[in-house]
Parts: sequence; C-alpha cells; structure tokens
Amino acid sequence: MTAVPPDDLISRIDLALGSDPRFADAPAIEARNLARYRLGLRILARHHPGAADRLELLSRAGDDELRPVMYDPVLRNAFENDMVALETGKGPSDALAGYLVSGAADPSGGALDGLGPCERLSRPHVRPWPRHSGSWVWTDLDGAARPQQALTARLEELLAGTLSKDGSDNRVVPDAALLAALSRGAGLLTELLPSAGTGVLPHVSLIGFARYDDGDETLNSVSGGDPLPSALFLAPARLDDPWTAAETLFHEGLHLKLFDVLRTGSMVADPDRLVPIPWRTRSWTLTRVLFAMHVYAHLLLFRAAAAEAGPGLRAKYGPPPATEDVDQATPGSEAAARGGYTTSLERVTYLARQAAEVHGDMLTAEGRDFIGWLIGAVTPLAPGILSEGGPVAGPPAAVPAVEPPAPLEPRGYRQARPVHVCPIPEQRRLVAVSPGTPRFRWLNDHAWLIYALCDGRDLAALREGYLRAAGQGAEDGLRHGVAGLLSAGLIEPVGA
Repeated sequence: MTAVPPDDLISRIDLALGSDPRFADAPAIEARNLARYRLGLRILARHHPGAADRLELLSRAGDDELRPVMYDPVLRNAFENDMVALETGKGPSDALAGYLVSGAADPSGGALDGLGPCERLSRPHVRPWPRHSGSWVWTDLDGAARPQQALTARLEELLAGTLSKDGSDNRVVPDAALLAALSRGAGLLTELLPSAGTGVLPHVSLIGFARYDDGDETLNSVSGGDPLPSALFLAPARLDDPWTAAETLFHEGLHLKLFDVLRTGSMVADPDRLVPIPWRTRSWTLTRVLFAMHVYAHLLLFRAAAAEAGPGLRAKYGPPPATEDVDQATPGSEAAARGGYTTSLERVTYLARQAAEVHGDMLTAEGRDFIGWLIGAVTPLAPGILSEGGPVAGPPAAVPAVEPPAPLEPRGYRQARPVHVCPIPEQRRLVAVSPGTPRFRWLNDHAWLIYALCDGRDLAALREGYLRAAGQGAEDGLRHGVAGLLSAGLIEPVGA
C-alpha cells in the first residue's frame, strides 16, 4: 500500500473536521440556530403582547437581518435567559422584548446596515476577517443615546461576570498593532487549515482584549458560552507570535462552535455527571469533558499541520513552536504529583475514554455519533485514542428500552395545537416547539415523516403511508416514533 503523503493526510483530516453538517459545517449549524431563533421569537411574542409586533417581525426577517441581531452577545444572552425562564416555569422574562421595544437594537435612521446592535456602537468599527465572517472587535463603544446605554452597560456587566467582579476594568482597547496581529493570526489559521480553521471564525461574533491576573490565575484567553455568547477574549500577549495567536483563536473558536452545536441538539442524558480530571483538582461535568475533548482532538491536527508547514508559510509567519504548549497541571492534582497528561494526545485519550467508555451509558445517539466522528477523523494521526471496540454499543440512557411503546391508537393521531415548526429541508430536519412547554424538539427525517403523517387519518392509513415511505418491516420504527412524538407533546390521539 502506498503511504499517504503527510500534507494530503492533513488536508483530508482538515476537510473531515470542517465539513460534517451536524458537528462542523458552519453554515449548516447556523441554519439550525436561526430556525431555533425564529421559533423562539414566536413563542416570546405570545408571552409579551406589548412587544409581539416587534418579535414577530424579527422572526420573519431574512437571515441577513436576523443573524446580526440574534448573534449580538447582549441580545443573544437576553433571548437565552428569556427562554430558560419559560422552560423552567419561572414565568415570562422580557429582557429581549425590552431591548427591541426601546429601540436599542434599531439601526440609525431605520436603514439596514448589516451590523448587530452592539457592533453598531463600536468606534472605530473593525472587522478583522471580513472575507470569512462578520466578527467584530470591541474597541470603544459609543452609547451616548439613551436606548443604547442599556446595551453598553449590559455588555460591560456580562464581561465583568465572565472575568471577575471587576473584569470590565481589565479590558484593553486595542491599538493598530494589536489589530494587525489579530488579523495576522487569523490569516495563518485559515491558510494552515482552510476547512476546520476557517470554519470556527463564523461562530465568533465579538473579539475583545483583556488582562487579568489575581495572583492565582492569569488570563490567556476565554470564550463566553452562556454568560457572554458568541464572544471570545484574548490577552494581548497571546498575539505576540502568530502561531500562538492562530492556535488560541482555533481553541476558543472551537468552544463557540460546539456551543452553537449543542443549542440545536443533545449529546448527554445527564449533563452534570461529574468526571475526575487527573490534571485538575476538581471534577468536570460530562458536558465540559466533551468541550475539552473537542479542542484537544483538533489541536492534534493543528500541530501536525504546523509541523508540516511549507516554506511559504514559514517565510510569512516564522517557524512554528518546536514544542507543544499545553497549560500546566493544577498544583495538588494527580498529574502535578505524578506527572503525565502534558500533551494534547494524553488528554484527549483520557477524555474520550471517559466519555465513550466509562460514561458511555450517558451518551445520546447524537453524542455517540459526535465522538465517533471526532475521534475517527483524527485516528490516522493518533491511533488508539479509544480502546479496541470504541464507544459502548448499548442504547443511550436518554431512550429507555425497558418498556415497549404502548399499542397504537386505532383512530390515529393528529398534530397537537398550537405547535410552531420550522423545517430545514436541506438538512432533513424539523424543529418544533409548543408554547405551553417551550422546549425545542429536533426531529430527524424519520420523526418528521411520522409527524407529517399524523394529520388525523386513522391508524390503517397512517401505517400504510409510513410503510410506503420507510419500507416494509419498519413497524417497530413507527411505534417508537409515535411514542417519542407523544412524549414530546407534538401529537395527540384523534378524539383526545
């Protein structure tokens, strides 16, 4: 067998890690999130009559208008908090409605400008990689007008909560040299990894700079997640070397990518399941394990690509670091005392085995697919990350197999009302949500088929239509599909 040239292998892995429609392809992930926003805005409109017109209008806006608003860190945080309040039964929260009604999110003069509400206030206005996404840099914010004062105050508050009690005081206003270094690091990342590297940038809305050192902890970089969504912050020193800058952008961008992925799916049945981490003194949740595993697996590719970088890249950006720079083990941890876990390979191996093997019963089908895709992609670079046999093969805990579905209702089923749906036909997905229990339900093509057939026809006609589309011998799939839709409150028996 002819050996695959290293650069060809790296290109193949780069493509695999940047193109999967469920876990990597930025446009596909964005399409699912925008569908989720559209439905969420309609639900919020039902709970806030005074802002219903604004919320409904935004839900019907085109992607180019909807995206800048809903990927704004302040408004996205408000949307998520409002939806959580409804899901947990705490009653309606009107944070997003308040921003919309006050006019804080409106463009000057009412003309669309493609900018998000907070980005519109930045002075000067900087987009560091406009060819790849609409990311913007937090320079200074002009919040002189009364409606915009709420945005600037909230953005400062979210940053303070992300860094420290006085985190906003540590923000750095970038100068021209720092902005040039940021663009240079992104340029290296996109040239080194045209698919996976470039693919993290659309998940970054806001880039800021900050310094933080309380004696125990020094800030290198941080991504926002729930408190400050779509945002990442860098210590200026991370941009001194373009290779470090590129790796840092890749690292934090990957966190934001997976954050967006998980907004439209579920990978673990118990997100708070704790997992011991040898290089830390505190255990991590299983969800955090997946986030870290995601980054370390990609860093295997980054460092392999850096080692194989051609003379053109080296002449342009300098030589890559000779050694891997993984943060040190926490003092008092097992690794600090005994050594080990000093490389991305050691860490991703531990994390993948914990997630897929030790706690594999907690993975949903999507979680199992995620690990299989991720580790499978980098296996040519690092065989043996998972033990022989790979992830557990039993049913996920989120789908109990102990009780068979109830017998099907002879009179058939109909779609529950009211239920809002938004199809994504190019991904063969349908997202649905009921205003009464505003939890987003993501239906694959199989569940979507059954949902579409539940139009009031009797069971015989329902079964006939299903078997015609799914094939003979698929009766079990119909029973389980109906049971799942019933439990989600998306369908109900005829006559109920």
